[in-house]
Amino acid sequence: MSQPEHPTSPGLNERLVPAVAGALIYGLVIYLLVWFGDKDTLPAISGLILMPMGVASIATILADPRGVGSIWRHVCIGWAVIAGLVVLCMLLFGEGGICAIMAAPVFMLTSAAGSALATWALRTLRRRRGASLLVVLPLAGLPIEPMLPAPERDGQVTTVMEIAAPPQEVWRHTVEIPRIAPGELKRTFSHSVVGVPQPIDARLQGRGVGAVRHLRWTGGVTFQEIVTRWEENRALSWTFRFGPESIPRAIEAHIKVDSAYLKIADGEYRLEPLPGGRTRLTLSTHYRIATPINAYCDWWGRIFLNDFHGVVLEVIRARAEKGASGAVARAPV
Repeated sequence: MSQPEHPTSPGLNERLVPAVAGALIYGLVIYLLVWFGDKDTLPAISGLILMPMGVASIATILADPRGVGSIWRHVCIGWAVIAGLVVLCMLLFGEGGICAIMAAPVFMLTSAAGSALATWALRTLRRRRGASLLVVLPLAGLPIEPMLPAPERDGQVTTVMEIAAPPQEVWRHTVEIPRIAPGELKRTFSHSVVGVPQPIDARLQGRGVGAVRHLRWTGGVTFQEIVTRWEENRALSWTFRFGPESIPRAIEAHIKVDSAYLKIADGEYRLEPLPGGRTRLTLSTHYRIATPINAYCDWWGRIFLNDFHGVVLEVIRARAEKGASGAVARAPV
């Protein structure tokens, strides 16, 4: 009876635990170097693409140094390691869940690529040294990242809602929004699944151009809107003002809405009278992004802003229509 070629060599399952542990330790080190701390840049290449590739690669190399296992098996191991790394970063370093969910699709693709490339290298090169070059990719990407082009991209999200109330009633519930009860907020993907903070209120200080709207969201999020256009019952425009603590780190440390790579710039409400005492209310938000992955960031931004617009407009609609119905009921016959 023939003997195994390497009788004392541990099997794939025996290597799995130390491979996962080694990949997690490596991942934590890379996370601290690439992501941790108060950074004013978005490490899109080294953090989103190369880090999961490196983590998945080292898991494959340690678990299967001869490359005999299936690629799909290694892809699944890589996904499990990345998921464990994200959980560890949330527990140990207070990493926000919003960023983790935003990064998840990219992490899955790039970690799968890392697992496949490492398996191919092990089988083709017949040695771990060549495959191990994948492990240093995140570190190699750090000095290159600032030199990569980050073209500026302007974006705008516009949402329209028709309301069964006249413009003056809609304006009253738009220019200032007293405290919103949880039952007034509809469920959305951004708020109910991702965990994006929800609006609490919008308080108006002053009137006309130069007035300030003070906004509060759940999770301690606060910011201001400085009014730049005031046409009563017709239009309200503003620029955003964010302070250092507008978005607490516990909510999200990596999405800075007034930074070199992302700026939520300005917004506007427009009210158009319609026949039958109705109003068309339009909410627009303008933003700028400048990253090597603008299309991906813009995709998420549109999801979040569309959901936020829908939530706020629904609150205004319900309150304005209730106010209009009450006014009709109180009118003398």
